[in-house]
Amino acid sequence: MVPLLLSLIEGLTHFGVLHGDSSGYLSMVKFFRGTASPVEAQVVHWHGMLRPVVPLLALPLSFVVGYRDAIGIVDLGFALLGTAFTFLFARRLVGSTEAGFVSAVLFASAVPMLAYGTAILTDGPGYAMVIVSLYCLLFVLEQKPNLQTAILSGIVVGIGLLTKETVAIILVFLAIRYLLHRGKMRLGHVAIVFAISLGLALIWSYMVGFNYLMVYQGGLAFQGPGYKGALIVPRAFAISFVHAFYLALPFAFLAFFTIDNDRFKTIVELALSALTLLVLWPTSPEGRLTFLTFPAILPLAALGIGQSAENLSGRPLLRVLNRRGWIILILIAAIIYTNYFTRRLYFRLPW
Repeated sequence: MVPLLLSLIEGLTHFGVLHGDSSGYLSMVKFFRGTASPVEAQVVHWHGMLRPVVPLLALPLSFVVGYRDAIGIVDLGFALLGTAFTFLFARRLVGSTEAGFVSAVLFASAVPMLAYGTAILTDGPGYAMVIVSLYCLLFVLEQKPNLQTAILSGIVVGIGLLTKETVAIILVFLAIRYLLHRGKMRLGHVAIVFAISLGLALIWSYMVGFNYLMVYQGGLAFQGPGYKGALIVPRAFAISFVHAFYLALPFAFLAFFTIDNDRFKTIVELALSALTLLVLWPTSPEGRLTFLTFPAILPLAALGIGQSAENLSGRPLLRVLNRRGWIILILIAAIIYTNYFTRRLYFRLPW
């Protein structure tokens, strides 16, 4: 309950911020509603048309509130969804309600969520669909491998791809997971997930006349021709992790060396799936893309915070706080820090 309340507060205090692509999403809502001007109707030739889920969900709301607020409300709903599933995912992955709680708080107050989560963009919904999709694959399909769960997982991942194409990291994870754990997944079920999810995305792509190769080519042309990604600027790539996770990062690093082998393998698989996209993506590294590694980083950070709190509560002079007290203090520090960092550029109330 506390992480959801925090997510609601953070979403409302960083609500509807406008960024470079925001005008395109506003035009999409108008286009779907039939109120777009001739200039706004040119959005059909824009890469954002590959992400119709948020504008379509905002469409009915636009009859009640303004276009900007309609998208903001949809994004706020996704922020709450992402926070809830981060809790569920980390609790199942680590086997601890405490780890789920800490992970959800770190997700709700992360800088990429504050900056982009309820802004007029699709990044926040994309993060939410990443964790929802992962939960479906790891804790639904893998534990109940049958035709129904395979179809459900395919639909969820397909909706994710139509929310933000970065959800493609889920398909990379599924391929890695199958190759390394063939006893847990059947090839037929994996094929169904790929067929349904890619089928939904490609059918929509065909309908709008824009494809994912064109998106990649646009990235290659962005701010000058050629690849400008992580492989040629590794220092900037490393710094982007700091910008994505801030105080959570050192705690995740701490837990990386103490986590048990089974969970270690899953964490590495999660990280590799996101890193594949981050390395291949042609634009300069930035925190909001690097944050796609959060399903691996945040549960580790939760474990690291728990371990640190245990050690601190046993030290002389520091025993004034017990383990839970130190966890709360660390989380408060993390929340204050990220909110302080975003206070000028991204703070906005919905009225």
